[in-house]
Amino acid sequence: MKDRRRGGTLEKRQPEKRRKVDWRTLRVDLPGPEEKLPAAEPMPVGALHRMPKGIRLEASSICWVRGYRRYEVEGVPRAEFQYRPVEIDSEAPPGSVSLKPGESWEPEN
Repeated sequence: MKDRRRGGTLEKRQPEKRRKVDWRTLRVDLPGPEEKLPAAEPMPVGALHRMPKGIRLEASSICWVRGYRRYEVEGVPRAEFQYRPVEIDSEAPPGSVSLKPGESWEPEN
């Protein structure tokens, strides 16, 4: 390729290989203060407990979690977060938390 403005040649650059991280988003309805608490729900990385003030995740395999938020849709409280199963124990990316089997994660609400 010729760079017409400068009279030189352009190098064809290879795109940088970026490590793609496959995050999965989970959105759940939270029970109201007067409702009976639902049983723990199985997930690919552990068990999810839905509570009026938020959630608790009990890990059964190594995973990363991030991005927790609470919000309301038409008066119904909801929670959302992202998780990613991890094959080996490694350092979590900035802004996320690494969980090992047997550990639980209860984000601040």
